[in-house]
Amino acid sequence: MKTSKSYSKNSGENLETQRETFVASVSHDLKNPTIAQIRALELFLKGSFGQIKPEQREILEMVLDSCKYMNAMLCSLLATYRNEKGTIKLTNEEVSIADLAIECVDEMIYLAKDKDINIQIKNTAAKESIYGDRVQIKRVIMNLLSNGIKYAYKNSVLNIEIFNIQNFTCFQFENNSPYITPENREKIFARYVSFAKAHKQFGIGLGLYASKKIVEAHGGEIYVRSYPDSRNIFGFKIPNDESLKNSVRTVTF
Repeated sequence: MKTSKSYSKNSGENLETQRETFVASVSHDLKNPTIAQIRALELFLKGSFGQIKPEQREILEMVLDSCKYMNAMLCSLLATYRNEKGTIKLTNEEVSIADLAIECVDEMIYLAKDKDINIQIKNTAAKESIYGDRVQIKRVIMNLLSNGIKYAYKNSVLNIEIFNIQNFTCFQFENNSPYITPENREKIFARYVSFAKAHKQFGIGLGLYASKKIVEAHGGEIYVRSYPDSRNIFGFKIPNDESLKNSVRTVTF
């Protein structure tokens, strides 16, 4: 029995090591083509291959921003697997939630247009900045927006709101999409939980899980609300206390 337990434990450890090595290797291998795409797009924008029209420039700039974001995410992922147990240290810089929201919408706008979804942003926050990791906070907003567009009904409106509650800066969106039962709401941020298949979508259930970990690592809270009239709200709130800019915070995935 002891031998069997030891063998099982070692097998589990080996499998975990193999999984981490695989993810790290794939992330590393993806960095080279991503950097090549960034360099090529920069050359296009500099006019190295001839003049480009203003509307072409706009699209190329959005694609370039997306590639830079992808590269930052790959660097973050590699850093995660270089550290013990997938823990990374969060950076502390002043981050404007409103600016990030606009940036993310610009990068996702063509996905929304493909479904004729109109995205509207309302900013009533007197204090819209927080101190935290810009790449990771952007990751949260991108995950929420991606889900919001993916599940929203065609020809609908996705409303984004940035506002303050006490000493928190809040981001949330409201869309028209299928009702989420209380049971599903309770587990929607759990690891590997995805309802994409039920809606004929693709998903592995890591985006919302990672978002929850990131928001909580910043001392915040992520939430979901759903109503029978097909209104769904996803959002998060993060403290905007300036004293947090010197704090040391980590997140473990």
